[in-house]
Amino acid sequence: MKKTLLLLLMATIMVFSYAIDDRIPRPIAHLKNIQPYNVDYQQDLVLLRNQNFIWIYSIFNPWSPRLEAVFTSSALIEDLNLLGDNQLYVCSEEPSNTISSVDTLSYPGKIFFTNPVIGNKIAREGSLLYVADRLRGIDIIDIGKGGMRELKSTFSEKWGIRDLLAEYPYIYALNDFGLVTIDISDLQFPISLGVNYEIADATVLAKNGNIIWIGAGKKLLAINAADMKHPRLINLMNLSNEIQDLEIYNDRLFVALGQGGVKIYGIKNPLKIEDLNTLYPAMAVYDIALGNDLIFLALGKDGWMIYEYR
Repeated sequence: MKKTLLLLLMATIMVFSYAIDDRIPRPIAHLKNIQPYNVDYQQDLVLLRNQNFIWIYSIFNPWSPRLEAVFTSSALIEDLNLLGDNQLYVCSEEPSNTISSVDTLSYPGKIFFTNPVIGNKIAREGSLLYVADRLRGIDIIDIGKGGMRELKSTFSEKWGIRDLLAEYPYIYALNDFGLVTIDISDLQFPISLGVNYEIADATVLAKNGNIIWIGAGKKLLAINAADMKHPRLINLMNLSNEIQDLEIYNDRLFVALGQGGVKIYGIKNPLKIEDLNTLYPAMAVYDIALGNDLIFLALGKDGWMIYEYR
């Protein structure tokens, strides 16, 4: 009897030692007619791209996404951002880059105005555009409603930017050495607040409260940035595959892992990461975006997929 009770107690402990995801991800659409390696969800539109093409879809019916526009770029596309519902900013390293609309009778054709900008990474908050160039630094540009561009300043103290996000009055950026936090409360005179150079080969970041999550090869790192001048490493996890992208929604961290699919972690307590779920679409996942209880996956030559997650 005692042995039976002991076994039941051990089984109960084992069950509750694993986190349970109260949401069920299920695939609802797989489109194979394009080859995107990056995906973004902005202004209720899905923006997909590879090195030279951009596809824009509306998802009023996510089971049957509608193609709204296609563009081709004469230079390598590094990043993009959508202002309002029609101003498309396309980031490349070529100053003379041209972006052309691809006309086809297969879609109704919504009108977008394309704006080339020079750089490798782009972020936006309101009317402020942050364009990072690996050699020059970060340009802070006031774009108003899309019809103007006023350069406020260029932050060139820390260059080699690989990824960045903006939450005014701060910018969080990864450069060749690690994490940099920048105070932009005075747009004309941004200043570096602190750095954390414990990080090697970091390529992507996401933020949840005071915690910055960073992907560096197969390593997932949690950095506490509550003290802007002294960001510090508080957790580190080794994953099975190299991290391609990170996205956060409702204290859940979504990690694109190439051939390893997508891992979903509970990060409410960053010191104790919970393994909630894994998506295995049977293809490599190169990028991920989230929106309205939907997960969007860029699968390269295998097209792209939409999962419902509720």
